[in-house]
Amino acid sequence: MSTRLPPELTVGFEEIDRHHRRLIDLMDAATAAARNGDLAAARAGAAALGDELVTHFSSEEGFMAEALYPDRARHKAAHDLFLQDYAQLGKELEAGLSDLAVHWLTIRVPEWVKFHIGVNDVPLGQYLTARHFRPEQPRATGAKSRPS
Repeated sequence: MSTRLPPELTVGFEEIDRHHRRLIDLMDAATAAARNGDLAAARAGAAALGDELVTHFSSEEGFMAEALYPDRARHKAAHDLFLQDYAQLGKELEAGLSDLAVHWLTIRVPEWVKFHIGVNDVPLGQYLTARHFRPEQPRATGAKSRPS
């Protein structure tokens, strides 16, 4: 992927940074569609971004649980709150490309994502990196578990 993360949005844990690059690409596409007044593309972009957010949050929550991250409850609560807010954006887009929907896609969502990365994901990345954490790989049936 060609998207480069600015230093302040790089968490130092490649699996999370890879997700963030994808999120930024999708966010940029949804933002461009909204700015161009393209309702169909804005809806498609918001849906794709929403799907990627769910995947990303689930992945992070798995890392936090597996690594016993001490701040995982607060971090997950931030994910849950944002997804509730994001659902409202979907409802707004159902009605059309209102000024509110454009504002959410061009200002509110990018600001939240950047804030969340800086406040929540950077410390998580530092925690995982400091512990040399590697997510469990899916195992074939009957495979031995990873040593603790």
